[in-house]
Amino acid sequence: MKILVIGPYKWNSLEYSTGFNSLVAGLHKTGADFDYFPDILKQRHDFTPEYIHSSGYDRISYPEYSDMVKKLRSGEYGMIITTVCYVDYNGGKHGALSKISRRLKYSLASNKYRMGGTIVSDWIHAGIKLPPVIVFDDKDNQCIWPVDFDLLENCSLYFKRELPFDRFLSLIFFFLRLEDRKKLELARKLRPVWLSYNSSAIALWTDIDDVRPYEERDIDISHLCGLYSSYSRIKILPLLDKLSETYNIATTKDGKLSKAEYFEKIKRSKISLSLEGRGWDCNRHYELMLCRTLLFVTRPSIELAFNLIDGENCVFIDNDLGNFEKLAKYYLDNPLLSARIAHNGYELAKNRLGSEKLAEYVINASMGSIK
Repeated sequence: MKILVIGPYKWNSLEYSTGFNSLVAGLHKTGADFDYFPDILKQRHDFTPEYIHSSGYDRISYPEYSDMVKKLRSGEYGMIITTVCYVDYNGGKHGALSKISRRLKYSLASNKYRMGGTIVSDWIHAGIKLPPVIVFDDKDNQCIWPVDFDLLENCSLYFKRELPFDRFLSLIFFFLRLEDRKKLELARKLRPVWLSYNSSAIALWTDIDDVRPYEERDIDISHLCGLYSSYSRIKILPLLDKLSETYNIATTKDGKLSKAEYFEKIKRSKISLSLEGRGWDCNRHYELMLCRTLLFVTRPSIELAFNLIDGENCVFIDNDLGNFEKLAKYYLDNPLLSARIAHNGYELAKNRLGSEKLAEYVINASMGSIK
């Protein structure tokens, strides 16, 4: 079965879709038969070319929009996988000038004006017969925005990063106008998904298998992240300063690290913190586990698609950080236990959480839903 994959309209440091990019890399690695639109690799928009090329995208085709629609109408695709919309699809409701400018914008041939799931919304409104539609929403928000309601209503499955335990909370913008049966129908379409990691990209900066034995690591605790993505990442700094009187602590409070420096420090760390940023899910969780450091992470506030188990393959710290200092001292005083948990985390990340496994998870669940 051939798949039509419709990605984000740009791929750069500000607007690229991390989880969706990992999905595409995984589809390629698993040998899936798919067309990918639009041609974001040729555009690049100043995003690091080495990162893109590392995933071996030479086999991916880039149909022009008219070509893509022709193939769609002829029944060439058995499934569509799309991102969410990137603009307010309710264009035209703000007056005649808005309606005219929107139609002009989306009539242009340039790929960059056709933004992710907005294309599929266009097709839905145009009454074009579509194969099963799968939505991959890797945004930070737990809610589904009104702009994406058409996708949710017309898709077979909606994969959502940051899926709350109470799935009805994702429907908060539609809740009052939906009948109970409709709420349940839409909630049942939702599936948890994770950002994943791209091993080919990581290999550009470090050899993930070249690590120090746990007992030889010289950094006790590392906290290497964008500190201002969340209050928790700042809140923990005084606790780390206190521990630094006894232990060797590494943080990014004095400046951002290069990717190579980041991985080098992680591979020297006994414990590595990964606190939630704009969302709970984060690539860093899986990168840390790959480096065989003991992952300290706040308790999940979302539904997970895999088994992250406290004391088995990671350590959960309370979301208010109240037990952090006690746990840090305990695990640093018990290196054999810490090394075992770190190894289990490595096995989980290596065997279950890479881009290939992400692609397999999405495809297998999708195929099961459309049979």
